[in-house]
Amino acid sequence: MSRFSRVVTCSVPVAVGALLLSTAVSGAQPSEEARTQAGITALQSIKKSLTPAERKQSSQLVVEKRLRADKGLAGKLPEYRTGVGVSDAGTVAVDIKGAGQSLVDAVKAAGGSVRYASPAGAIRADLPLDAVDAIAGRGDVAEVKAASQAMTWNESAPQDRRQAAVKQTAAALQVAEGDKAHGNDTARTKYGVTGAGQKVCVLSDGVKSLQASQTSGELPAVDVLPGQAGSGDEGTAMLEIIHDMAPGATLGFATAFTSEQSFADNIRALRTTGKCTIIVDDVSYFDESPFQDGPVAQAVNDVTAAGTLYFSSAGNSGNLTDGTSGYYEGDFRGSTSKISGITGTPHDFDPSGTTQLYNALSANSVGRYVTLFWSDPWGKATSDYDLFVLNSSGSVVASSENAQNGTQNPYEIAQVPASGSGFKVAAVKYSGSDRFIALNVIRGRFVSSGSLKAFSTNGVTSGHSAAVNAFSVAAAPAAGAFGRALETGDPANPAGPFPGLFSATSKWERFTSDGRRHQFYNPDGSVITPGNVSSTGGATRNKPDITAADGVATSVTGFQPFFGTSAAAPSAAAIAALLLQGKPTATQAEIRTALVSTAIDLGAPGYDPVTGAGVIMTDPALAALGVAPKK
Repeated sequence: MSRFSRVVTCSVPVAVGALLLSTAVSGAQPSEEARTQAGITALQSIKKSLTPAERKQSSQLVVEKRLRADKGLAGKLPEYRTGVGVSDAGTVAVDIKGAGQSLVDAVKAAGGSVRYASPAGAIRADLPLDAVDAIAGRGDVAEVKAASQAMTWNESAPQDRRQAAVKQTAAALQVAEGDKAHGNDTARTKYGVTGAGQKVCVLSDGVKSLQASQTSGELPAVDVLPGQAGSGDEGTAMLEIIHDMAPGATLGFATAFTSEQSFADNIRALRTTGKCTIIVDDVSYFDESPFQDGPVAQAVNDVTAAGTLYFSSAGNSGNLTDGTSGYYEGDFRGSTSKISGITGTPHDFDPSGTTQLYNALSANSVGRYVTLFWSDPWGKATSDYDLFVLNSSGSVVASSENAQNGTQNPYEIAQVPASGSGFKVAAVKYSGSDRFIALNVIRGRFVSSGSLKAFSTNGVTSGHSAAVNAFSVAAAPAAGAFGRALETGDPANPAGPFPGLFSATSKWERFTSDGRRHQFYNPDGSVITPGNVSSTGGATRNKPDITAADGVATSVTGFQPFFGTSAAAPSAAAIAALLLQGKPTATQAEIRTALVSTAIDLGAPGYDPVTGAGVIMTDPALAALGVAPKK
């Protein structure tokens, strides 16, 4: 999808306009404060003039439409980008909250095309930008927003390792190193288990080279849900890992990338139609709430309640322990040092008493998405928060100012421009009450810059990976510590445990995401601790749960070797298949206890927010279940 960017400008209050005009006349450049003030006020002027139909739309759609309709908007936001992708045909990918054939027909009559329509009340469509108002204005539509973005959790291997893996791939069938590192190979022989009788199903982007992997002998038959093969090839690589480690298990697949609601629907379908006993995914949608189970997490809850084991990647967004995090959460702290001339109160990041209105982004954060959540119930936000991205000169370059008045989500998202430097973010409470907030630059970082200190916390693992009965899986290298080598420039820091086993001295990947996960609402939106949605309220889930191997071999182009929690999650799922064959009557609680109680602790003693219980090991887990070695 193409990404359309546009210069945006709007009218500003007289005082701000006069300041900018006077500097222009004198030839002086506006101050950083004046640029920020003018940019935020310009965007807020749009927010204050929303029509009823526009109040149902994400702010980026509104701004994009406004600037296209009024060519006189110029000069006040010279470096602003909406981030909305508009095709050559003038269409945008949108998610529509609404259901029914009449709505589907209306989208088509407006010149749009429907990619997916769920009975649950969600439509993914390509809609002409100039038709958004008409669709949003319908009584059977609650929301129209730019299509939710999703990502998988793989990491690119260093060039030297990719080249070596490609040469090896050409010579022989690939076997994921996690098979040996977790002790799967010896456990299969000792206990006579291969995963037979279990069906392990994958949700990822796609299985583009599935036939090639089958032809080469890397994969057996795979049961793909009809019409759900997707695009991309990460699913193929995940299936190869599972087959290497649990060769007797049957396999299934469905894409998670059609839409967020389609992802949820496919989770349920893999259990009911696909008859999967174990499901694993490596996908995250950016708008999955950290504070309440959303549509995908609720689907995970449904299948786990029905007895299916569910494994999910914890994510590759870094962790506080290694200083790789781009995540911040905490109670909103209104600053007494406000940005003059704007509506609302900015958050003060510095708890020491020294005011800091911005958190600076690292150089590798360019092009990344930044999200802001707060502790209102999903779909019922009464407090209104906004998100702003600024550059080194103070100009607002991206933002999200959705209206929240009781029927919207407590969520904002903006994209950092793909070029530029000195970016920083601000969170502003436009109206309402102080809430617990979560700010995440996805796979980027907060860094100290000039006078700005970096403020990060743990807790980036969220969404359905943090569902109460899911296994959220962190990553540790089976063959070579790519994450640490990438950070330090030292390929030997540290050496991976393969071809031996994991040990207490093994290290996790520096990119693996950490927990814990704070929750404020039950899935139905009821508050966990009535009257308290601050840091002292709610409930905490110990996520991630476990750690498994990444940095493993596959035959799939681009995944040679395969790094990331995207590789760790199928490694863990394959181990579960061996356990379930060993004891088919085992309950979820028994499987969890066996895996957790025998895991190799990599961090602080006991549970830790980076690796959970530690690296799971197959032989000890089978023994803990009471499975007897074969005679």
